[in-house]
Amino acid sequence: MLIKPGRGTFRRVEDAGLLRGSTHYLRDLDAADCLAVAFVRSPVAHAVVRAVHTDAARSAPGVVAVLDAADLGLAPFRFFAQIPEAMARPPLAVDRVRFVGELLAVVVADTDAHAVDAAELVELDLDTLEAVVGVDAALDDAAPLLFPEHRSNVVLSYERPPRADLFDAAAVVVEGRFPNQRLASAPLEPDAVLVRPDGDRLDVWCTCQGVQMARRDLAGALGLAETQIRVRTAAVGGGFGGRHAIPIEFVVVAAAARHLGRALRWDSSRTENLLSMVHGRAQCHEVAMGFDDDGRIVGLRVRNLADCGAYPHFGPLMPFMGRKMACGPYRIPAVDVSWVAYATTTNPVGAYRGAGQPEVTNGLERIMDVAARRLGLDPIELRRRNLLTAAELPHQTVTGLRYDSGDYPLALEQAAGLAGVEEVRRRQQQQRRDGQTQRVGVGVACYVSCTASGTEYGAVEVARDGTVTVRAGTSNHGQSHPTVIGGAVAERLGIPIERIRYIDNDSDAVPRGEGTGGSRSAQMAGSATLRAADAVLDAARLLAAARLEARPEDIVVVAPDANGPGGLAVAGVPARAVGWPELAELAESAEAGTAGGLRAEVDLELDGATFSSGAHASVVEVDLETGSVRVLRHVAVDDCGTVLDHTVVAGQQHGGSVAGIGQALYEEVAYDADGTPRSTTFVDYLLPSAAEVPAIDTLTLGIPTPIAPNGAKGVGENGAIAAPSSVQNAVLDALAEFGITHLDLPLTPQRIWHALAGARTGDVTP
Repeated sequence: MLIKPGRGTFRRVEDAGLLRGSTHYLRDLDAADCLAVAFVRSPVAHAVVRAVHTDAARSAPGVVAVLDAADLGLAPFRFFAQIPEAMARPPLAVDRVRFVGELLAVVVADTDAHAVDAAELVELDLDTLEAVVGVDAALDDAAPLLFPEHRSNVVLSYERPPRADLFDAAAVVVEGRFPNQRLASAPLEPDAVLVRPDGDRLDVWCTCQGVQMARRDLAGALGLAETQIRVRTAAVGGGFGGRHAIPIEFVVVAAAARHLGRALRWDSSRTENLLSMVHGRAQCHEVAMGFDDDGRIVGLRVRNLADCGAYPHFGPLMPFMGRKMACGPYRIPAVDVSWVAYATTTNPVGAYRGAGQPEVTNGLERIMDVAARRLGLDPIELRRRNLLTAAELPHQTVTGLRYDSGDYPLALEQAAGLAGVEEVRRRQQQQRRDGQTQRVGVGVACYVSCTASGTEYGAVEVARDGTVTVRAGTSNHGQSHPTVIGGAVAERLGIPIERIRYIDNDSDAVPRGEGTGGSRSAQMAGSATLRAADAVLDAARLLAAARLEARPEDIVVVAPDANGPGGLAVAGVPARAVGWPELAELAESAEAGTAGGLRAEVDLELDGATFSSGAHASVVEVDLETGSVRVLRHVAVDDCGTVLDHTVVAGQQHGGSVAGIGQALYEEVAYDADGTPRSTTFVDYLLPSAAEVPAIDTLTLGIPTPIAPNGAKGVGENGAIAAPSSVQNAVLDALAEFGITHLDLPLTPQRIWHALAGARTGDVTP
């Protein structure tokens, strides 16, 4: 079952263009006909807008127009129908601003420099109001209201009277409060959009995670039919969930392009990206877990406080999803979950790599470690007693989810073994005896991740020249879809992958699709295109059988080799193969009865979700004099079902783990008490580099799911779900001898140093 990632299953087809620079990103596209756009943004977190004075900007050099809300007439909109109407977001602020960076006006000029200079000339008349920063401030009954007509800062909530009997069978109840700090998705390429009016249509190029979703969002915001908009992407430098929905700036640029009848382009700066691209996480889990005398879980209570930012985006959806995931990989007979989502005067919170699942996992994995110390058990042993076994799957959780397949204990044992837990423990004891200034620690985290949803489109078509066009409704922006999805189709049809033409990021060329997100692409688009390939193969078998005077069931795929070009042949007689070009020609002929070509399209809907799972283990070393942490080793053991390409899966394991290490030790979007952001460059928002990340050991269990036709489950987000908790547990394991039982993320040197200083004086706050 264990598979070590090695050479990929398929020859990679997208690397050459990226390495040689021939693959174009949006900023590489010819935009000589485009005017430049700059935005006027609020410099304060909360204020009444008295006036926006644009006269000086309008007369500045190169300026074509300065537009505000009245000029564009865009209606406020909500991301979900459940969000209160009063909290709908105006694309350009009118009477009030609610976070630093909110848009007030847009400047259009002949060059970027002229647009930026003119934007600085716009004068704002604002009456500053008190800010509301973080859920603790929002919980205060005296907090100012962001939307006075709503009469509350609560966006949505799910609260029920607590179960009085939840812990009746518990010998011990352990409690903890575990915040997950606000994060930036920080893609390599900041947001960018190019809009050209084309008659009654808009031709849009943008950075996004799904062109059909972007088209749908733009059409709704602009009051257009989807057929009036074409959305395409060039290569996109990362998404990580932050591009699941288009940013408000794209709506404003598109509206301005229609208003002026001119082509417009906006390329955001890194500061704009960190300031206004939706953030992630920003949740706090208050957890209580009861155990019997044998250390087995009898009940779980969770209260999730979620910061949605100024305008509810995906913020209130994530605790709703998290409630379902409350059990994690454990055998938990009773669960009591509530959540409250608040509005605050900060940037809106959206999806980011895991979207609600890392926060749930962190609450579970932290309380398990706290409980282990309270019960006098090894943290790994406590997990062993409570993990669902392979024999118990499929399993229906008390929250209503049906786990499909996996082996949770096996993943934990493999992770612990690869991390060398026993050796770390011996080294730790030696350091303590010798009074060294370094302390090693080891931590583990187990997880389950929901990884498939919705429907997905896939199509396969064979041309007369023998090339095969594969269309998918997902969006490739670094996940190697042409290699993995295209390669699977090539393998099924017995052709070289070089003969695959892969198309995804064009809404005119791919009619439907749900985009990339939630670790869904390999199982959804991969299965949809594979089913389409099977339909093409079935039709081709009939054609080949007629040509070769054989039964369809005797027709097999023959790969090209020195003896022939490949195609379909009678089993045992490969020399008489009918090539794909001839099959395509036969399919297009009326007499063959399949006029219209050799093609098929599929809209795939799975019978339920799939659940990937696994365990991560981290070994760290803490410097007691400086508080700095060095990750010595990180192990990722993941079950993503059938492994379609070992190299691509290993890359996803590495990338997710690095994101998780970043959350644990470095990354945080911080605000001061006035709501002013303090993380607007990479000087302040720290990302781990190769120097901070060790070589990551990866294994995959490869247990197929019965849900997806190709047996695959998701993998892209798993490291971001598990790694933060395994690193956090490892650091706290290193500090355990000093009575430090918990530190909030990120575990910065300052935070650790202050905790150690407090421990030396006896001032330790759990």
